[in-house]
Amino acid sequence: MNEKKRTTTRDIAKACFVSQSAVSMILSGRKDIHFAPETIERVKRTAKEMGYEYKARAKRKKTGTNDTIMIMCPSLATQYYTTLIQFITQEVQEHGLCTLTAYTNRSKEREEYYLNMAADTGFYGVIYTYAPRAVTSLNHLHGKVPLVLINDHNSDLKIELLELDSKKSGRLIAAHLLELGHRDIGYMTTPLSSIEVPRRRRLEGMQEEYERQGFDPAMIHVVSGKREDQETITGNKHYDTGYGLTRKYFKKREELLYKKKEDSEAAQILKEKKKVEKIEKIKQEDISSKHAIENKEDVKETGLENITAFVGTNDFVAIGIMDAITSLSYRIPEDFSVCGFDNTLVASFSGISLTTIDHCIGEKGAYAVSMLMNQKNRMEQKDGKREKKRPIMRLEYEPQLIVRHSTGRR
Repeated sequence: MNEKKRTTTRDIAKACFVSQSAVSMILSGRKDIHFAPETIERVKRTAKEMGYEYKARAKRKKTGTNDTIMIMCPSLATQYYTTLIQFITQEVQEHGLCTLTAYTNRSKEREEYYLNMAADTGFYGVIYTYAPRAVTSLNHLHGKVPLVLINDHNSDLKIELLELDSKKSGRLIAAHLLELGHRDIGYMTTPLSSIEVPRRRRLEGMQEEYERQGFDPAMIHVVSGKREDQETITGNKHYDTGYGLTRKYFKKREELLYKKKEDSEAAQILKEKKKVEKIEKIKQEDISSKHAIENKEDVKETGLENITAFVGTNDFVAIGIMDAITSLSYRIPEDFSVCGFDNTLVASFSGISLTTIDHCIGEKGAYAVSMLMNQKNRMEQKDGKREKKRPIMRLEYEPQLIVRHSTGRR
């Protein structure tokens, strides 16, 4: 028997035609925010009728930020992060708290600035949505400020983790493309560096799957950006990376194919000459003509020019790849297949229909808040003493392959 769906402030807001934050503030009894009396009465009546139970928080010394959760975010131009922030914020508001999004653009200095702010001004806690650069500063805050990381496992970090298994995601993509008959594939990515864990592990996962199925991992050709470009208001660096790298690839591909054609013509002339010489020699040695005409095909060389599928390190890189391919009058998936990672909303649009990996963004966002609040509660025990020893929680979500129209049989 299915459990009855829990009523949320979002449901009440929809029924009352007000914002979700307004519902949260009214039900929490905020005195510093003013609403029309009829609005307050309508929200409270609707909440009661819908069976909503408001969970009052323990009162804390007011500092201005002790009800605020800081969300560390590297990009505001990537839908994965904006969607994740939305789910985190919705869950936070369910508990009468609020959020502050700290945009870092993956800068260690900015991370350290925000972490110091969180510690000095009494933030409720910090949720990291990507691989941190300020590892030392982050570990220093462990046990002082509630911390949760949503990313791949990092043994250098001693904080609670909602793990993304990027290696498994890579294996799923590789297995899908191999099943469709693709062999040489291109991995298009923003710069691969030691700190960009998911990008590297997705590649490692694909390489592992190739080895497992008996294929050479070198058939996965890495095409990466040289530097981590700054985001702009008007552009998306991930889309631009996918588009730009793909255009450069096809230019190189044409050069390789032209050279291969020239080499093939020269080799054919040489081959015919050697064939004549060989036949003459065979005749002289009186070997049967059957053996004389046997000729094994040369082993097909694999290289960049043989790529039949592309994998973008995330959905927006993949969409950039798709636009570059179609701008050159190639077809998807008839000529080239394309995959991404993250299963963002745009990936499902009919004009895109991108095969990708789903990471359970909504569930992760909500559970990260739950983990953070549990940490906070442990730190605020009545006796004022933190637990001396407690295992660091690590929860892993299973990635899922979402097959759409951007991939097809070779």
